[in-house]
Amino acid sequence: MVAKITIEGVPEVTRAFDKVASSVQDLSEAHKAEADMLLPDVLSATRRLSGDLAAGWQTDGIATQAVFSNDVIYAPMQEFGWSDHNIEPTAAIAQAFEGNQENTGALYGDAIRAIGDRAGFHTE
Repeated sequence: MVAKITIEGVPEVTRAFDKVASSVQDLSEAHKAEADMLLPDVLSATRRLSGDLAAGWQTDGIATQAVFSNDVIYAPMQEFGWSDHNIEPTAAIAQAFEGNQENTGALYGDAIRAIGDRAGFHTE
């Protein structure tokens, strides 16, 4: 005797998994939210003489990462340093990331749960 098992709903589950996979490949909204969350810490660690550098920070999120940009020409020298000119790096962005790992984890956890919920999975 051969046992027969019928599984219903395989196409629906496959579509849901595909939807989750494609959504996770583009977390630009979550990355933008992370950059916005970190911006106050970046601002607090930014050197100020005229205020242009602090006022110039912009945030964005692309598919794979949070993005900080600044059009002030000396922003990279302040952020990363310039040893030839004795400019020590502020590392404001790196410090903001390091100081907010727990908050970042919660933000991405919420984003992943929302993706699962939209795909029809129960997430906690």
